[in-house]
Amino acid sequence: MAPPLRTSGGVWRLALGVATFALFDPGGLGLLGLPLAGLLLVAGPARRHEWAVAVLAAAAAVATLAPRADTPVDALVNAYVVLVSAAFVCMALLAPTGGDGGRGALRMAVRAWLWGVAGTVLLATVMWGGVPWREIAWQATHGVRAALMHRLADFSLDAGIVDRVVGGVSSTVPALLALETFAGLTLAWQLHVRLAARPLGPALAPFREFRFGDLWVWGVVASITVWLVPALATLKLAALNLAVVLGALYLLRGAAVVVAFASATGIPVGALVLAAAVSALLAVPLLLLLPGLWTLGMTDTWLQFRRRLAGRKPHL
Repeated sequence: MAPPLRTSGGVWRLALGVATFALFDPGGLGLLGLPLAGLLLVAGPARRHEWAVAVLAAAAAVATLAPRADTPVDALVNAYVVLVSAAFVCMALLAPTGGDGGRGALRMAVRAWLWGVAGTVLLATVMWGGVPWREIAWQATHGVRAALMHRLADFSLDAGIVDRVVGGVSSTVPALLALETFAGLTLAWQLHVRLAARPLGPALAPFREFRFGDLWVWGVVASITVWLVPALATLKLAALNLAVVLGALYLLRGAAVVVAFASATGIPVGALVLAAAVSALLAVPLLLLLPGLWTLGMTDTWLQFRRRLAGRKPHL
């Protein structure tokens, strides 16, 4: 089977993806290295560079995991990374997928995440009689505060503002870990397709075709309902994390719609990247851009912009 990625994506995009992933959380490289090594080994390395990449990816993953077992929380995170990676590789072997605009690989990643969470909770129950939620919350808050103070050490910040930011970010750590998991697993899939002589399945479709099941919109509705109904206040934290995950996915879906329109009208992708970078630097346009992309992604659920665009292409 010829790797489809050789005709649908460039090496520079994968390199940029790996660099962005590493920049976001260098300690989270286990979520990329372990599944990549597993996929390459299961696919059956046929060339030296496949063996080399598999060994290097596994070594890098182990190097990021080994020093992080000082507390029970660190041990649980390490176990989670191993369980998620193993689940993803097993599913890729038993039911290879990867096409359909990224929906196949995303579906595998979501299922692997669910198995990883279930396995981690079971492990914590066996070892400690339950998940140490208080310690997890404390470590998340402490870690976010330390990272914030380190990066903004040169700025004078109001203590109240810092506390609100730390509280908000630490509350969404589960969602951020889920998003990091989805990114690491799908990136590992793409890399394995690029590197393996006999990949387990096809590459992801181009980003402009990114979409996922329309029923996920009910997750957004459920999250909003929890926040509006006082009787459901105990579920607010779970609803917040669900909203963050789905909000990020719908934001990506909206960006994919924009890229699809740009491709159809001849606007270079580089121009879009430059515009996004300028918006990020200026901050104010970014505050308008992100809600706009999210709204576009949400409305694509019903309006199916790219299908309409495809239907009009013959008439252009």
